[in-house]
Amino acid sequence: MTIDITQQLNPSQLQVVQTIEGPVLVIAGAGSGKTRVIEYRVLHMVQQNIPPHAILLLTFTRKAAQQMLARASRNDIRCSYVEGGTFHSFAYQVLKKHSRHIGFDSFMIIDESDAEDAIHLCLGKLGLNEKSKRFPRKDTLRKILSMSVNKSLSLDQVVEKEYPHFCEYVPEMEKIKAAYARYKMEKNYFDYDDLLIYLRLLLTRNENIREGLSEKFRYIMVDEYQDTNRLQADITFLLAQKFRNCMVVGDDAQSIYGFRGATHENIMEFPQRFAGCKVFKLEANYRSSQAILEVANAVLNNMTSKYKKELFSAKGTEGEKPQLSFFQDSSSEAEWIADKMLQLRSEGLAFSHQAVLFRSAYLSIPLQLELSRRSIPFQVYGGMKFYETAHVKDVLAHLKIVANYKDELSWARMLQLIEGIGPKTASKIVDKINAAGDLNRAVSSVLPEETRQYKFARDIARLVVTLEKLSDAQVRTADKLETLIDYYLPILKNKFDDWNQRINDFEAIKQIAQRYDSLGDFLADFALEPPDRGVAQAQASLPDEEKPVTLSTIHSAKGLEWECVFLIGLIDGVLPVSFALNDDSSIEEEQRLFYVALTRAKTRLFLSVHHENTGMGLSQFNKVSRFLDSHQVLSKLDQEVRLDYDVI
Repeated sequence: MTIDITQQLNPSQLQVVQTIEGPVLVIAGAGSGKTRVIEYRVLHMVQQNIPPHAILLLTFTRKAAQQMLARASRNDIRCSYVEGGTFHSFAYQVLKKHSRHIGFDSFMIIDESDAEDAIHLCLGKLGLNEKSKRFPRKDTLRKILSMSVNKSLSLDQVVEKEYPHFCEYVPEMEKIKAAYARYKMEKNYFDYDDLLIYLRLLLTRNENIREGLSEKFRYIMVDEYQDTNRLQADITFLLAQKFRNCMVVGDDAQSIYGFRGATHENIMEFPQRFAGCKVFKLEANYRSSQAILEVANAVLNNMTSKYKKELFSAKGTEGEKPQLSFFQDSSSEAEWIADKMLQLRSEGLAFSHQAVLFRSAYLSIPLQLELSRRSIPFQVYGGMKFYETAHVKDVLAHLKIVANYKDELSWARMLQLIEGIGPKTASKIVDKINAAGDLNRAVSSVLPEETRQYKFARDIARLVVTLEKLSDAQVRTADKLETLIDYYLPILKNKFDDWNQRINDFEAIKQIAQRYDSLGDFLADFALEPPDRGVAQAQASLPDEEKPVTLSTIHSAKGLEWECVFLIGLIDGVLPVSFALNDDSSIEEEQRLFYVALTRAKTRLFLSVHHENTGMGLSQFNKVSRFLDSHQVLSKLDQEVRLDYDVI
């Protein structure tokens, strides 16, 4: 049955969906239904008899691609055969097949924490880890190296702008960069950036492979294009340059991930890169009241580098004006917000439909204390992720060794789980393992021989038996996990006081593993698209009235929405953040961040400023954010409520 898409879309959306040939840029304002447009465009293309396998959808999470394609598939099952995923997962699939063309027989993906550990090893080998207390730490070095790659900038350019206090160490950083690159090549490691680097290299150098991919994927769509980096823009161009059937969707006003290497320039320059590009704008907002959009539009008008647009509410409701309030300090601000939350709940608005957004996490601490005091349940976006927990990384280290016996980081982690083995002993054993030549010899000969004289020899023997079982190619990935968890359970109980809570996470991993025949694919997907913690899934099943209030940084809130939003900390030096104040492009990104926060609210929006900070016996008087210091913006706000100070 063919669905009539003209009945499902507004005129602007329909125009986008029906424009299939040639380059297309869609500027999708906040809440304008861009996901719906992608869903129906896929459906329309398939119903126009374009083969599903000829369509490639690239998104920023695999879950997003799966959801869009699943919805399209409900109307036409052929949509389920469209290729969808992230740039990184697409790169993995291509490189897995063609890595020999860039000099690799095989490779293993390392996550960010493993990349930091690898950099730390390189620091040690270069004798730089104790150079100075002010020398950048491994996590900072990883960020610097990654930003250099993603922004196509030299190390000194990155350091000069982002870490000027480390400028004197740029020569040492160049050595670390080279050592880290060599180390990864020796161990067959690819970090996240390498996936994009090597895919671009492959597409640039091998015309046959590029032509083959272009022939296969004649129609390309990219979601959230404003969040792409230079590498991703180049990959998009290389894949699409032959047939030019490329649609990118995004909102220049929501480009807020410059710190990750994303560049606002990609979406601004797309029409120049693809000559003859058609530009469409989606301005009907299905989320917010008109009163909230009036504030957002005023902020948009104050931006300089932008596509001009004017959002209007498709709900047809004006709604109440957003409210701007002033407080003496953060404590009085927190008390008022807690009171307001309880009032809204008594009026029928569940806590789960209320959120507090802020530029930086520390701003929420006084509010967390106040909510705890009032027994108001809350969740804070951020913190330790499921896949970053020590027990999960411990288990995965064993599997990584089976997939790549050269994985020095995983060997070191795994060996140090055994009581009596420290970093030095582990390093000596790993050196011997590296010389073994293959996993079988490493397990059957090197481990027993090198540890026979130690008191932990019995534990090594138990590990050897486990690794031999894990290395059996005939055993399914899920069954390997069963074996591994049985081995790890005594270690878990000895290592963690809360082992009884952590053990539940292994059930989640086993369920995920059921979907994989290939251990390599399981590990790659775990690195590229890590699953959420089981607690989040459990919360999803709770009724609304039992779910907590959300406290979130603005960055973490992008793509989400609530009936009521409290936006706190509208102070110069906070939003915009202090390190952005001397750079026009950074100020512009901070203004886009403000816009993103405003457009998370559906019906109620409360903005607040606290006037005074105190600490160590001193007082600091705050200046209101420059983003509010505009008649255009202020005229759209209700300023009748003035608590303590009239500061504007």
